[in-house]
Amino acid sequence: MLRPIDPAPSTKVQGIGGAPVDLTQLRGRVVLLNFWASWCLPCVYEMPSLDRLAATADASRIRIVAIAIDRDGAATVMPFLREHGLTHLSIGLDPSQRLGSLSTDHVTVGALPLWGLPITYIIDKHGDVVGYITGAAEWDSQKARAFLDYFINES
Repeated sequence: MLRPIDPAPSTKVQGIGGAPVDLTQLRGRVVLLNFWASWCLPCVYEMPSLDRLAATADASRIRIVAIAIDRDGAATVMPFLREHGLTHLSIGLDPSQRLGSLSTDHVTVGALPLWGLPITYIIDKHGDVVGYITGAAEWDSQKARAFLDYFINES
């Protein structure tokens, strides 16, 4: 849990299909904002559970958004998604790390710090970043669903 709570960045990134990923458009829903890369072994482990969660989640209450920071963008991400059968995730591309940044010296103003990969931020219904988890998680497990339900059921 984060204190103080900060608003989620309003930076838009390109979606895998070309349409922008805009977190401000997701207000009213909890957002699970995951940063990953195809070269990150823990990310490779985690992505199928995120995809399974996205397949069963109520999109009117929670959105799962996975932001790839691969330098080659879609050229690298598309084959990765096909190879691993990931079809349910909303994928954003952030090769220049404007929404989330691994760098400590060239961080874009308003970018979320990426202390490692994968890292997942929780954004509440009001558009505020309320917590984060570093490292791979089993997002479709009962414990993860109970964790997410806490945020979904908050008023």
